[in-house]
Amino acid sequence: MDKYNHHTPRKKAAGLVRGFRIFCGTVFAGMLFTVSGCLDIPEEPNTAQELERLDVVVLQAGKEDSTLLKIHPSDSSIVRADIFPRQYKQQLTFVWSRHTQDTSFVLGEGQTYKIKANTDKGMLPNELEVKDEVGNSILKEFEIAVNMEPMLSTETTPSMNDTLYGNAHTSILFKWKSDDFDSFDDGKLEHTLIIDGQRYPVGHLTEIWQSGFKNGKHTFQIIVFDTFGDSDTLAPTTFYMADTTSYTADTFGDEL
Repeated sequence: MDKYNHHTPRKKAAGLVRGFRIFCGTVFAGMLFTVSGCLDIPEEPNTAQELERLDVVVLQAGKEDSTLLKIHPSDSSIVRADIFPRQYKQQLTFVWSRHTQDTSFVLGEGQTYKIKANTDKGMLPNELEVKDEVGNSILKEFEIAVNMEPMLSTETTPSMNDTLYGNAHTSILFKWKSDDFDSFDDGKLEHTLIIDGQRYPVGHLTEIWQSGFKNGKHTFQIIVFDTFGDSDTLAPTTFYMADTTSYTADTFGDEL
């Protein structure tokens, strides 16, 4: 027992020395790894790669559009670059260009680019290049949609204050005309017919037959939508149904 107790402190001390050497080696290796990692960091910051998001926004008539990037051709507009985090914008250069399969040319620089009214589609930017101070860059492609609202003709069937003769079983023709000056919307306009407050989506149709009208006053309206959601709405048109099965001179009373 005495011999065992006599050597215990030395063994413990030896163990502590070995542990200390292992600890020192570990710390040194960790410091070496840390230094090596630091050496891999470039001297100049890669600002462009630090951007979390780059968006293109169109502004026209006080409204922002970051989804369709839609503008009306007869009004001026502004296309803007939004970057996040915003603190990097002072270190960046913004270059707006027009790129096609055959050509590519710069239109302007700056975080915003103004589009004049009635600008030809071939002169609208569709690329944005963002550069930092050390030459890194990000390229964003986009497309600005030039859209004109659809239009409804004021000439309809029935026309204002028409008197139609029949009864609830008589089919009445509702007819209208819509136009869109955008070629990509040809044949794609959607219509909604509103009769006495009841809405009837009728798709691409521009005429429809409807029955079930009682004797007296009725109204209808047309709404047209293009593929971008722009619309035109006619004012309510009033017409009268004269029931021929029970018609008298006082059928409409004071309504006529």
